[in-house]
Amino acid sequence: MPYHMQIVIPFQLPPKWGNRERWVKGDMVYAAGFHRLDLLRMGKDKTGKRVYQERTLPAGMLHEVRCCVLHGLSMGQLTEHL
Repeated sequence: MPYHMQIVIPFQLPPKWGNRERWVKGDMVYAAGFHRLDLLRMGKDKTGKRVYQERTLPAGMLHEVRCCVLHGLSMGQLTEHL
């Protein structure tokens, strides 16, 4: 389906999440407040300070994710305008 896409995260995730491929399900859109989101915790460094994963998806991959969401909203014709 055009609203599903398999992706491989191009950076390390926390060990409990594993580093396998993931699925984008563009037809399953939810709302979440930024105040409820948190960075991925990678553990602690040598000094005991918490380390977080702060990298984001590459622009090309994020573009494909946006296209999947538009298809999931039955607005796939708008993908040519992204």
